[in-house]
Amino acid sequence: MSKLLISSDPFVVRVAKVSQKGLEFFLMKRRVDSHSEIVGNVYKGKIVNIANQLGAAFVDIGLDKNAFLCIDKHCLGSKTPQQLEIKENGEIMVQVCKPIVSSKGPKVTLNISLAGNNLVLLCSQTGVAISKHIEDEDKARELRSILKGFVEDGMGFIARTASRYATVDELKVEADYLKSVCRQIRERFKNTKAPSLLHSEPAIPVKMIREHCSDETEVVLFDDYNMYESSKTYLRSMGSKCYEKLSFFEKNIDMFEFFGIKSEIEKLSENTVRLKNGGYLIIEKTEAFFAIDVNAGSYHYTENSEDAIFDINIQAAYEIFRQINLRDIGGLVVVDFIDMVNPGHREKLQQLMQKLAKANKRKTYVGKLTSLSLMEMSIKKDYTDIFDEMFEKCSDCYNGGLIKSVPLICSEIYNKIRYSTKSRLKLKATPSVLEMFKRYYDLDKKIDFYTMDSCIPSDYILEVVA
Repeated sequence: MSKLLISSDPFVVRVAKVSQKGLEFFLMKRRVDSHSEIVGNVYKGKIVNIANQLGAAFVDIGLDKNAFLCIDKHCLGSKTPQQLEIKENGEIMVQVCKPIVSSKGPKVTLNISLAGNNLVLLCSQTGVAISKHIEDEDKARELRSILKGFVEDGMGFIARTASRYATVDELKVEADYLKSVCRQIRERFKNTKAPSLLHSEPAIPVKMIREHCSDETEVVLFDDYNMYESSKTYLRSMGSKCYEKLSFFEKNIDMFEFFGIKSEIEKLSENTVRLKNGGYLIIEKTEAFFAIDVNAGSYHYTENSEDAIFDINIQAAYEIFRQINLRDIGGLVVVDFIDMVNPGHREKLQQLMQKLAKANKRKTYVGKLTSLSLMEMSIKKDYTDIFDEMFEKCSDCYNGGLIKSVPLICSEIYNKIRYSTKSRLKLKATPSVLEMFKRYYDLDKKIDFYTMDSCIPSDYILEVVA
């Protein structure tokens, strides 16, 4: 059994999945200055430019940056841009599949999909499909037969992994709800001008409950009562039985500290990850990809050093996938394993990485281990990763060094005040931190504010006055 913990304040929202094994999943998103909340939104956009040499169209969906729409043959399949009426100044329905990252605009797709707990509705495609994680062939056939009865009006369905535990009535309620949302989107497209928002995805807590709440989930705990109530209302309206598992955490203590995972979460901001056998990983983010370096560290070599290296690489493989999910890492990842000579060891490592990739919830591709022991991985990226959420580039550093983001610092201060037994405190912080903190601060405790002469947001002092 596992618990889903959802902690929220005015600045960030954190979601953690905890079981007897410890922390299994973690996600942190900013609630202010955030780009990730637009993922899943459906827009009526206007095509402002077509770049045939890039195989792309740029679409105005009403944001600061135009969206990138792939119109290459590998994106459109058998259809051509002309058949889909993709032309300059044309109006088109798109869905955001990747958020704004750095200087890049959001990436959008023509394939509109709406996710529920058990099903995914395909608004623009017919037919049915079954999750690859449902390996029981009899159950897959049963689900396929049920879903065929739900298909109508050019819509199709995908049975998610959780659907194997759902009853026919539960599937029908969810299917009817998703189909009604799809019809509303189509109607709004006819009656609104571009650019405009046609459908907004639910808040992060609902998305995470949708992804991670299952029969194995014991409880879903919130420490924000308003978010608890709104999530429960939304889940009840869409017929999700997960709303029955929602509960409010009433203790006056940090929820993650109470469940013993606070220190483990704090380690996610570090780029060094220790392995149990003495080895360690170095995780670095570049503009184009993530680099993960496997090191022997303090591992005690035996007479056969090849076996020792193999053991480090095997442990590293498991930890790499764990860190990918804990840090929400996506896109291109390059892993530098320790060199191995034994062909059998190299083959076993390759097979293990492929096995772990297949079991991963997000679509993951693993390349071949090269002669230099490098391996490329490609992981579907749904949101911004934890590095984007926790850090930002320092404007005063010549090489663009990373510092903790202002929303994260404000969240740290907020929760220290939130769980303090004192009624009045003094906060001395940088102008950027004070400006944001004052704008969203909503607790009853009295705070005296003072400006600090520093450019680093993490340089703050919080003291008790009374």
